[in-house]
Amino acid sequence: MKLTYGITTLDTKTLDKSEFSQLMTESKEAIAAFNKAHKVESIYTSKLEEMSQHLTKFQEGLHQTKASRLVTSLDQTDRERDDALGTLTALVRAFSRVKETATKEAYDTLAGLLKNYAGIAAANYEKETEGINHLLQELKKSTYQTALAKLHLEAHVESLMTAQKRFEEAYKERLTELKGKVPSQSKQLRIQLQEIYDFLLDFTAIMTYAYPERTHYADLRDQLNTIRSRYKKRKVVKKTEPTQPEGQK
Repeated sequence: MKLTYGITTLDTKTLDKSEFSQLMTESKEAIAAFNKAHKVESIYTSKLEEMSQHLTKFQEGLHQTKASRLVTSLDQTDRERDDALGTLTALVRAFSRVKETATKEAYDTLAGLLKNYAGIAAANYEKETEGINHLLQELKKSTYQTALAKLHLEAHVESLMTAQKRFEEAYKERLTELKGKVPSQSKQLRIQLQEIYDFLLDFTAIMTYAYPERTHYADLRDQLNTIRSRYKKRKVVKKTEPTQPEGQK
């Protein structure tokens, strides 16, 4: 393991906001306890004050809702088109046991088409949109129009078309909102916190190296290393609001 002045390496850029916040909190508490117990360099006191101020603002941002009105609208219209597709599929499936020839043929025709779109509602926004639009185009063909008429399902196809149109409108509005979105203050706060944290970490490591007889510096360094080690090689799985272009649902 590579060490720099006895400091365990850690790429903090791979941490999500919550993990970064927790790393800063734990480290600040360790340094504050050290500073209170030993009352050494005044630089610890001044830097801790700065760190506390920035960390408070950064954590406030974590608890603010990220969902705008358009995000809510996007989620709602997506659920509505999922419901419309699910209803159409379920109604077609309801004819699976009917033996009457014309009805059975209509069922076979529609069931054969719909199986190509199984699971599409669980796909991301783009793939589902593409899939539903393709399905609606197929359903306009005379063969499927005849089958729909036989099973009296035309109104449910119309419902799916309407739901799809509403989703696409909400999707476009959300893209427009994202284009004009002002970057969050949390990015700058994170940079400032990182700079203070790195300074305190380096200062502690240098003092440990320069004054080996002052074992309390080594103890603090080791405590900070223990904290850092808990955040190494963490795999962050994100399932959040889609960014431009819209991603996972």
